[in-house]
Amino acid sequence: MIKAFLFDMDGVLADTEDISIAVGIEYFGSVGRKAEKSHFESHLGMGEYEFFMGTARELGLSISYKDASIFFKDHYEDIAKKKKIVLPGAVELIQNARKAGIKIAICSSAPEWKVYKNLELMGLSPESVDYVVSGADVKRSKPNPDIYQLALIRFGLAGDEALVFEDTVGGINAGKNAGCPVCSVTNTINSEKAFSVGADIVISDLSAIPAFSTMEEFWNIYKDYSGISSDAVLYGAGYITPLKRKLPDVYVEKNAIEAAWKAWDNAYSPYSKFKVGAAVVSAATGRIYSGCNVENSSYGATICAERNAITTAIAAEGKLGIDMLVVVSDDDPPAPPCAVCLQVIAEFAKPDSEVILVSLAGKKYKYKFSELLPKPFVFPTMRN
Repeated sequence: MIKAFLFDMDGVLADTEDISIAVGIEYFGSVGRKAEKSHFESHLGMGEYEFFMGTARELGLSISYKDASIFFKDHYEDIAKKKKIVLPGAVELIQNARKAGIKIAICSSAPEWKVYKNLELMGLSPESVDYVVSGADVKRSKPNPDIYQLALIRFGLAGDEALVFEDTVGGINAGKNAGCPVCSVTNTINSEKAFSVGADIVISDLSAIPAFSTMEEFWNIYKDYSGISSDAVLYGAGYITPLKRKLPDVYVEKNAIEAAWKAWDNAYSPYSKFKVGAAVVSAATGRIYSGCNVENSSYGATICAERNAITTAIAAEGKLGIDMLVVVSDDDPPAPPCAVCLQVIAEFAKPDSEVILVSLAGKKYKYKFSELLPKPFVFPTMRN
């Protein structure tokens, strides 16, 4: 579920990139060097320092960044206030997000004063956003992920819970490097380029996003734009579109039990002499991933079979939804997952995911996951 919007400012919310370039051209003219728009374009979205110093490198010129920064601040507003800078849909999207309870951060490589000046020129107050991250708050500018990671930390969110809005290659890379889905607008780059560098959604401008007033309404819009199936189901902390099985459940169960016993045979349990095998069936692919317990002389370092199978599945698929979990052991009645494993399973299972316990003698017990752990701990930002 998307719980925050992380906006770049220039070229996404405000039409200011040409203004910045105009001020830059004036500055280089003041130091006796003629600059063209093309000299600045590859340095957009990477912060004020790179905007000036990168352009200076192209021109073969040595300049004082401090002097350039002062010049920029002194001349920016004079040019900006002569035009309407707000881009289509920007104010409406922020207002809709506010109604829906979606957090809003401006994550701009520009100086903080420029972000607040742009908000003012757009007709928005500082209180219209929850958080502003500027270039001064991070050491590494875009395409490094720092600016978006800082916003995620501030909001206490995982990357896939925040949608980044960008318009440059460096910005898209920054969002993706932070683990976020990225919506690119085509004010600076075309759709083909945006998709080629990793954008998940590409729109002409923010007015392309329909009105909404709840997180759920936006989530449905987001699924349509991003290609997430409307059949997606929440498995623990992630949405998974379950595979429509071609094999009957009885065959899937049989294969999973066989895989678990095969793993059980390889268990490393020299201390407890208690072998456990496990297998998980991926909801997304139907594939079966197995694991066994691996003990250690430092007992806390022991890996349970269930967690072994889960980590194997994640290594193979990236995202995991557990459709079925099989645990086999030589105990009678068969051993259930330990408390730690149940909590790990909760991250990837839905309440009615099937858990099957099997003993060496062939006794079989079936449970819904919620019967084994009715009240799992769910990290606050994962709650829906």
